[in-house]
Amino acid sequence: TMPDLNQRNRHVAKYLIQNSIWWIEYSGVDGIRQDTYPYADYDRMIDWCNAIEKEYPDYNIVGEAWLNNAIGTAFWQKHSKLNSGKDTQLKTVMDFRFMGLSHSAFSEETGEWNGGLHGIYDHMTYDFIYPDIYHVLRFLDNHDTDRFLKELPSDLSGWKQGITFLLTMPGIPQLYYGTELLMHGTKQRSDGDIRLDVPGGWPGDKQDQFTANGRSALQNEAFGFLQKLLKWRKGNAVLAQGKMKHYVLQKGVYVYERYLNDQSVW
Repeated sequence: TMPDLNQRNRHVAKYLIQNSIWWIEYSGVDGIRQDTYPYADYDRMIDWCNAIEKEYPDYNIVGEAWLNNAIGTAFWQKHSKLNSGKDTQLKTVMDFRFMGLSHSAFSEETGEWNGGLHGIYDHMTYDFIYPDIYHVLRFLDNHDTDRFLKELPSDLSGWKQGITFLLTMPGIPQLYYGTELLMHGTKQRSDGDIRLDVPGGWPGDKQDQFTANGRSALQNEAFGFLQKLLKWRKGNAVLAQGKMKHYVLQKGVYVYERYLNDQSVW
């Protein structure tokens, strides 16, 4: 079970603020991913965000608001014009809709008017709703969902398309551990199926996928591809800070541009 804390009790609310600040200071953790954000008390979470931002002005808090549309998600972001008049003060929100669409977009056929990448295109047209698109966390899977790969593929064409899109679109990309190793699984089998240990790392392990010799040829291809793409994104301000322009799909091809000042990437 997941017990609720009564944040309307001023002592509880103050303790949660003090405890969060203590852990940030003690551990040096770079950010907080706050679980089930909308379930907590709306006003007290505003106080919590404000208190942390006052202590650490550049600190990032990601709120898990599991909503399957851009409008509902944008409501929870700081400076949104969609909320009730009380700004949430939450800097970063999670794009669950993109995650859901990605599980079919890069594996099924993209028709002339629907299917495949059309869902991604339609979803991206709502980016203007977010007050700060660069603080939208985007991902292909996580510990609560099916893996991006439900089964081990015979080739990496669809996987590479999904990874490339994730790392070249506006927002903060999140990679679930094991993605680089083609870990696969579904919640239908069990939660454990999507949360398996990475083989290796301990004395006596029969397989060590932390080394190239312990990985298959397909895994090494994926590992190298992701490594190269991440390095490119890290050194490319256009991908991290640039705006996006995209075009209506034609014959199954999705064309988009990221641009910043006089530079662009297609």
